[in-house]
Order: sequence, then C-alpha cells, then structure tokens
Amino acid sequence: MEKSNVSKQKYIILGILFFTWIVNYLDKLSMNVAIIPIAEEFQLNETQAGLIISVFFMSYAVMQLVGGFLSDKYGARRMILISVVLWSIFTIMTGFAWSFISLIAIRLLFGIGEGSFPAASSLAIADNFPKAERGRAKSTLTAATTVGSMISAIVAAALITSIGWRNLFFIFGTLGFFLTIALYFLLKPNVQYSENTQTVKTKVPLKKLLKMPMLWQLMLMYFGVSIVNWGLTSWMPTYMVKVKHLDMVAMGALSIIPALAALVAVVLTGWLIDKHAVGKEKYLIMVGAFIAGISLFFMTYASSIVMVVTFQSLTTAGCLFATTTILTLPLKYFSHDVIGTATGFMYFGGQMAGAISPSVMGFVITLFNGSYSAAFLFLMVMIIIPIVTAITLRTKNEALTTISI
Repeated sequence: MEKSNVSKQKYIILGILFFTWIVNYLDKLSMNVAIIPIAEEFQLNETQAGLIISVFFMSYAVMQLVGGFLSDKYGARRMILISVVLWSIFTIMTGFAWSFISLIAIRLLFGIGEGSFPAASSLAIADNFPKAERGRAKSTLTAATTVGSMISAIVAAALITSIGWRNLFFIFGTLGFFLTIALYFLLKPNVQYSENTQTVKTKVPLKKLLKMPMLWQLMLMYFGVSIVNWGLTSWMPTYMVKVKHLDMVAMGALSIIPALAALVAVVLTGWLIDKHAVGKEKYLIMVGAFIAGISLFFMTYASSIVMVVTFQSLTTAGCLFATTTILTLPLKYFSHDVIGTATGFMYFGGQMAGAISPSVMGFVITLFNGSYSAAFLFLMVMIIIPIVTAITLRTKNEALTTISI
C-alpha cells in the first residue's frame, strides 16, 4: 500500500509540473505574438522588437546559474513556488507597460523571476523518479513545453484580437497565482530516489563540477539547438503575418502543426533514451540536429504555406529530438546533489541563445530590408554546433566514472 501511495504521489507531482510548464510557456511565448500589435502601438522597428524578446533571456540566463545553485541548497519545492509567484507578478506588469523602455525593464525582471524554475523542476524529477524512469519523466515535461508553445500562439492570437494584448497578460498572470496555490498543496517533497538518502551526503565542490567535460558539452550543445529553437519561436509568427500575409488567427492555428510534430518527437525520444539508447545518446542529438538543419534549409526557400509549415514542423521535431536528449543527460549521469547546479549551467547556455538569437535575427532582417533568408541562414550555421560537439561526447564509459565524485 505504501509503495502504491509513493507511485501515485510521483505522478501527481509530474502532472502538476507538466501544467506549470504549460503556464510558463503561455506567459513567456505570448510576447512573440503580442510583439506584433506592441510594435505597431509603440512604433518599433524589427531591431527593437527583437531586443524586447531577447532582453528577457539575458536576465533569465544569468538566473539559471543562481537558480540551479539555490535549488540544490534550498530544495526544488521552495524555488518553484517563489519562481511562479514572481513571474506571475511580472506577467501582469507587462500589461501596464507604457513605452519601449518600460517593456525592456519589465522583461528583465520577468527573466529574473522565471529563471529558477527550469533547474528546480529537473531537481523535482530527480527527487521523485528512479534513474531508469527519468528519461520519460523529463520528456513529459519537455512535452509540456511543446504543448505550451502550441497553445500560446493560438490563444494569444485569439485573445489579442478579441480583448487586446494588455488584457492577455493580465489573464495569464492571474492564472499563475491560482497555479501557485495548487503547487503549494500538491508539490510535496519526496527524496526517496536520491542516492544520498541512506548514506552520508558528499557535496561535489563547484570547482570540480566545472572541470567535468560533459557539463560544458551539454551547455554548448543546448546553446546551439536553442539558437534555432528561440529564433524560430520568436520570429515565425511575424514572418507568417508579414511575409506570408496570414492574419493572426490563421497564423496561430497553423502554429499547432509544428508543435504537434515536436510533441511526437519528445515522446519518442523519452522512450528511446530509457529503453534503447543508454550510453548512445549522442547519436540521438546528432540525428535530431541534422534533421533540423536540412529541414531549415528547405523551409527558407519554400514558396507555399503548406511547404513552409511542413519543413518548419520537421525543423522543430529535429530540434526537440536533440533538446530532449540533452536535457535528460544530467538526470542520468550527474550525482543527485549537483543536478540543480549542473542543470542551471546547461540552461544558462540555452537561455543565452534566447538572448542572442531573436535580437541577431531582428538586426539581420533590418539590415537586409525585411528579408528573412539571411536570418534563417544564421540558424543553419548555428545548428552545426551540437552536431560537432556531440561527436566528442562520451557517456557510455567515461561519464559514469567522472560525473560522480
């Protein structure tokens, strides 16, 4: 009976974390759609619009490092609750923005508030699931990000059209406060699967952690894939509206298709990681990144909406194939007491990509007088990073002996 209760509890925690990730992406990605009317209201060019999107990731990236350390120190539950409260406050504040500068300031604070959540949620998975199940558990949370991406575009487009972009942020921020109450009662600490619960806990010094090759390889690979992920997520709504001449509702509806492709890729990858790819994860990363790069090339030169969406879907699926694998590796190969810190470093690389990609693409689009081809070429070049880095990744033998110190 006790074992049954423990099993039930871990799936309750997984369920509430799944929903929290969806809300997280609703709050975060709605700006990618809202920036269209915001740019019109505040008379912003593409470079300024890209900066508003990117500035969030600047503070978000730095907070990954701090948030990972704090999660290891104070526990996943406390950091998740604090993060959700803070990002909900700044989501509501976004609706009160009155200028370009105010949006920059609010988005910076938004990133600080949200930055602890990714590492803390990964630590919560490690606290509640054995290593043999962590690939599927983590892929479930990654699937939530694709669901959030899918919902955010169509919901944001519909709400902006009907009630305006300011009310959009008021609604999403209020939802976050209700979510905090649910997390308070459902997210109960359970460290049954920590390898340190029955032994004396030995902390891995930060200096030793920084000497682990896998830490830097994961961060670099996640950086490369995230350049493409955040570049497409940030600019495809504008591209479809301005270049392909879709209205916002049609754009939001079509965005469901790439998100569904990503969802399938995430679920498939989680199953492969746990069942068939132990010690061979680098091949999943390389295949996913290669698919993304080739598909991105064909998407750039596709003439019809159908082909654009088709190759965007393949690009997104390839990216998520690689991303899910990268995000799961710390849960499988790092000792429990540094999972938060290590994951924070890895997410730092991914969110720095979020800070760089939208603004660089906005600058390139402006430089080439509204043409997106050069901006997409930038993404093609960056997807080479995870392919090359994955070649040097060793998980089958070396990782198991060097990650646990």
